[in-house]
Amino acid sequence: MISPLFRALVEREFKNRFLGGVLSPIWWLVQPLLQLAVYALVFSVFLKIQLPEKYGTSYLAFLAVGLWPWIAFTESVTRGAGSLIQQGALITKTQLPRAWVPLATVSVSFSLHFAALCVIVLLLASLGLGINAWGIFASLPTWFALYLAALGVAWFVSVAQVVIRDVEPMLGPLLFLMTFLAPIQYAIEIIPKDFRAYVYANPFTHAIERMHEVFLTGPALPGLTDMYLLLGGAATALLGYVVFKRVAPHVDDYL
Repeated sequence: MISPLFRALVEREFKNRFLGGVLSPIWWLVQPLLQLAVYALVFSVFLKIQLPEKYGTSYLAFLAVGLWPWIAFTESVTRGAGSLIQQGALITKTQLPRAWVPLATVSVSFSLHFAALCVIVLLLASLGLGINAWGIFASLPTWFALYLAALGVAWFVSVAQVVIRDVEPMLGPLLFLMTFLAPIQYAIEIIPKDFRAYVYANPFTHAIERMHEVFLTGPALPGLTDMYLLLGGAATALLGYVVFKRVAPHVDDYL
C-alpha cells in the first residue's frame, strides 16, 4: 500500500509541473516534440543521415523511440539533483523519509514521458511510418531498467548537490554531451568499427538499441538484453541508495 505521505509528495510534484505557469500543462509534451522536430530536421534533412534497411525508412520513428527514453532519463536526473533543496522546508519540518523525495521526482518524470511516448508511437503507427505499436508493451522492461538507473543516479546526485552545490549546473552540459555518445540520432552501424567500442561503453547505448529493436525491427519478446538492462538498472539503484543512506543523516545540516 502506498503511504499517504508519499502520495502527497507525488501530487505535489505533479502540481509543481502543471500549475507552475500558463504553459506548464502542455510544455512537458511540447518541449520534447520541439526537440524531436529540430533533431529530425538537422540530421535527416540537413545532414541526410541514412538508416540501415532493418530500421525502415522513417527517420522520425527511429529518432522518437530513442530520444524519448533519454529525455525521461536526463530530466529525472537533473530534477532529482535539486529535489532535496527544493523540498528543504518540508524535509526539515516533517519525518518524511529523505529517499522519497528523489523517488517521487523520478517516478513522475518517467510516468509522464512514458505516457507521451505511447501517444507519439500510436500517432506514428497510425500514419503508417513503420513503427510497431505493440512495442509499447515489449519496451516496458527497458523502460523500467532506465527508471531504476535514473533513480540510482538521482539519489546520488541529490545528496551530492546538497553538500557541494555545484553538481546540478554540471549535469546539463554533461548529459547533453552523452546524447551524442549513444545511437539516438544515428544508427550504430554507420560508425566506423574502430570507434564503436566507445559508443558501446556508454551503458545507455544498449537501452537505445533495445528500444529500436522492439519498435522497429523485432523481436518484441523479452530476451537476455532485457535481463542485463534490468540487472544493470537494479545495481545502479542499489548503489545510489547505499550512498544516499550514508549521507542522508547529514542532509539537514546543509539545508
